[in-house]
Amino acid sequence: MLKKLLPKTKSKKKKDATSSAIPTLDRLHETLEMLEKKERFLQKKCSAEIEKAKDYTKSKNKNAAIQCLKKKKLYETQIEQLSNFQLRVHDQIIMLESAKATTDTVGALRSG
Repeated sequence: MLKKLLPKTKSKKKKDATSSAIPTLDRLHETLEMLEKKERFLQKKCSAEIEKAKDYTKSKNKNAAIQCLKKKKLYETQIEQLSNFQLRVHDQIIMLESAKATTDTVGALRSG
């Protein structure tokens, strides 16, 4: 009779937390891939701006070369931001995997 009065939400919450970690990890890995893809794209653009600047320098167009170098600097800033985002995502993945391992271990110890 007492079992009917007391809710059993604790066990459901633990199962939900463990099962929700896997889709979250998948989403974090997808985000990481997307950030890496953006970084590669920006690096290509950065290299293209360097080549343009060299071409403009050869053709004695100093202002256009300077503009290309300014764009390159902007791309480098974006690349640095993306690298920081990747680091944060890696940190989140590690923390989530650690938490999942801890909950699995505690669950195994309780059942055993």
